[in-house]
Amino acid sequence: MLKYILSFCLCCSVAGASAQTVADVLRYSRLQPSGSARFLGIGGAMGALGADYGALTVNPASLAGFRSDELVVSPMLDFSNVQASLPGNPTNTQTKSNFGFSNFGLVFNTSPRHSRWTTFNVAIGMNRLTDYNQSIFYEGDAGGTLMNGFFEEALAVNGDPDQLYPFGSQLAWDANAIYFDNNNQLTYDFAGNTDATINRSHTLTSSGRMNEMNLSFAGCYEDKLSVGMTVGVPFVNYRLQGEYIESDLNNAVEYFDGLTYTESLRTEGIGINAQLGLNYRVTQAFRLGLGFQSPTLLNLTDSYETTFAYDYTDGDGPVKGQELESPQGRTDYKLRTPWRATASTALLFNKSGFISADVEWVDYTANNYNLDANTSDVEAARAERELNNEIARTYRQAMNIRVGGEWAPNQFRVRGGLNFIGKPLAEETGFSTAYTVGAGLRHNSFYLDIAYRRFVGKGSVQPYAGAPVANTDVRNSDLLLTLGFRF
Repeated sequence: MLKYILSFCLCCSVAGASAQTVADVLRYSRLQPSGSARFLGIGGAMGALGADYGALTVNPASLAGFRSDELVVSPMLDFSNVQASLPGNPTNTQTKSNFGFSNFGLVFNTSPRHSRWTTFNVAIGMNRLTDYNQSIFYEGDAGGTLMNGFFEEALAVNGDPDQLYPFGSQLAWDANAIYFDNNNQLTYDFAGNTDATINRSHTLTSSGRMNEMNLSFAGCYEDKLSVGMTVGVPFVNYRLQGEYIESDLNNAVEYFDGLTYTESLRTEGIGINAQLGLNYRVTQAFRLGLGFQSPTLLNLTDSYETTFAYDYTDGDGPVKGQELESPQGRTDYKLRTPWRATASTALLFNKSGFISADVEWVDYTANNYNLDANTSDVEAARAERELNNEIARTYRQAMNIRVGGEWAPNQFRVRGGLNFIGKPLAEETGFSTAYTVGAGLRHNSFYLDIAYRRFVGKGSVQPYAGAPVANTDVRNSDLLLTLGFRF
């Protein structure tokens, strides 16, 4: 388990080149489904409505609204813009774009004869739950150094090379960044000057996604009550590359010239969950919905490695450090994410449009690691308890509110939506926001929809424990196109 992390918290996501941290759980439990363009265009507020494949991520009872077989596919472009800066230093902006598919699916419709069940539908396909594509860079002068943590760890084991951590302090020892002085005392170049002001830069690039394959069933009873169930199988594919550089441009530290520390993390996994949903048509114009999702049980594998290079000047002159590589690390573990519950309502205006709203409840304190499922290691059991206790202290329950509407004067549709995304940290209050717009064209045998979502949030970056914190402003955008065919 890596102890030195290059991590960032961007309100909508947290990334870190480490195995099993408190921050990691938000990567898999704070979701921003995109689904179809119609779903995205009205801000995802579709829990009480039906006949849209993207709505299955909120309430599987919406499947009962289909009246024909359908094929749907949704290509998408996502764009990330992150501004980051250390206090008192210039702001740097990084942009990144990515192409992929937000969803695809098949719906099979049946209309039972001589039955009070007016429809019974089956669907199979995929919806995207969240996207990890992002890039961050910042640089500037600040106090402190990564070497403080490396030295403290080496000091705890009295400089015994056989007990040093292979992904951090061991590399620093091999690079002569930690050494014994002439009095046989363990030391390093920052001894007595641990808060020296030095220049630093930090680059983080993440990529990947979390997609969920689903098999759904739903039926409508007497055109009033719709019930549905989904078995979801999420797939995790996450990558992070981090590079952290320190340079002593003003000779603030004797002997020290600079260091470069990189980390690479790859996380892959698969999970399972179940969803249940109910929709009730109170009147033709007024609908209510309830959706429940069980905890997602994820089996994850982290593969990681680090490199370290250290430059210094001694009595013989400047020494350019060779890049040293850690061993290949691998950790298998399990994560259980929280329950989710959604209450929905919708008001229809004959056939000319609707407004709708969803309120989703998530208890982020219920994220729970299982690190010792495949081992009897006492250390793993202790780490598991500490992590889960810290999760309970760090996070809180949160509400996500989605509102949206559609105007349909004829075959043409215009849509808009607004999301208020509850902040999961116990020390924070309020919401992050996302805005959506969309349009569509409906025909008897096909439809074409387009939508745009813009997320706005703030966050922070801290490359190691106790490091100066860089502030971030995040602007993420999604552009989504959906093609649907009825047959």
